[in-house]
Amino acid sequence: MKSLSPKELETYVDEDLLRVINREQINFIYFINARIISSYEKFFRFFIPDSTKYLVLVSSDLHLKFIKESVIRAKEPLEVSCYVSSKLPPMSFLIIVVEKKEVK
Repeated sequence: MKSLSPKELETYVDEDLLRVINREQINFIYFINARIISSYEKFFRFFIPDSTKYLVLVSSDLHLKFIKESVIRAKEPLEVSCYVSSKLPPMSFLIIVVEKKEVK
């Protein structure tokens, strides 16, 4: 897992998807190699910060619906948006934490 800056998104995200992303609201961006994950749900629960909104971008060879459902089960966010990006290397995905969950 590698942390990225918003400026690095252009390397991994298709141009049309960049328009969907509001860079000012981004808290964290993680580039993840899916080959190292044995349980997506456990990975998301323990290694991704809590948030109310996530944006997930997957490579075309990964199962979009499965990853989205794993994030929802692990984090119970209010919103998860998922897209396929052709610029991502095989077996990889980005998790963008858009709104950090406030601790009460």
